[in-house]
Amino acid sequence: MIAHNNLKIEEHNAKTKLHFVYKNVSFDYNLIREDRKTISLTVFPTRLLLVKAPFKGSEDRIYDFLRRKFRWVLKQQRYFAQFKIHPEKQYVSGETFRYRGRCHKLLVRKNNHNETILLQHGILKMFTALPKQALHNKALLNVWYREKAHKVFEERLKICFVKFDFVHNEIPGLMIKQMKRRWGSYSHKTNRVILNQELIKASTKYIDYVITHELCHIKHREHNRGFYDFLKSKLPKWKNLKTELELSLIE
Repeated sequence: MIAHNNLKIEEHNAKTKLHFVYKNVSFDYNLIREDRKTISLTVFPTRLLLVKAPFKGSEDRIYDFLRRKFRWVLKQQRYFAQFKIHPEKQYVSGETFRYRGRCHKLLVRKNNHNETILLQHGILKMFTALPKQALHNKALLNVWYREKAHKVFEERLKICFVKFDFVHNEIPGLMIKQMKRRWGSYSHKTNRVILNQELIKASTKYIDYVITHELCHIKHREHNRGFYDFLKSKLPKWKNLKTELELSLIE
């Protein structure tokens, strides 16, 4: 059997989910404490909130920060509500799709001779022979995502591998798959990193986090103390990156 060391999407959750209430306003937010002096706030396209605070930051300080920022939070959530993603995409003009950490509107145009997808000025332009056929257009977009994933993941794998001082190890091969509950895995038998195609929708820093995690399995097969110490030495803020990745890609 091939020994896979899997990076599961739900493992080692580094966030604490809390609830904010002020006057007639309330919302949930996710809190990460880290070695920092200030408090920061991020509203993701999914309208989820992530607050980063110092280890010794008091609850009152965090509450006062959110009280000052709540109007901005509501404004951002209203903005992202325009791009609400429906459970079932129809692959028609006006829908939004993620690529490399950003949401892009889709523009569908009929073209019987040259079916292709172009990303121009933040717009995904789809030229398709069957503009009203959702399954056909979904397949076109999936091919585009896969082509982009191969190019980007190959580049990032080479860059991330340089951070390791493996003397007798060649750079692993790469396989891209659709996976429901894993961001990636590593096979010792084939020396291959397997990555979830969905990662192409995430920012580069999250792609690098997953690749770095898998490369650590070259030295440590199991998710034990040695593995996490090694991962931390290569990527000190891996826990935060993992949490942000999960929040940013929640539909």
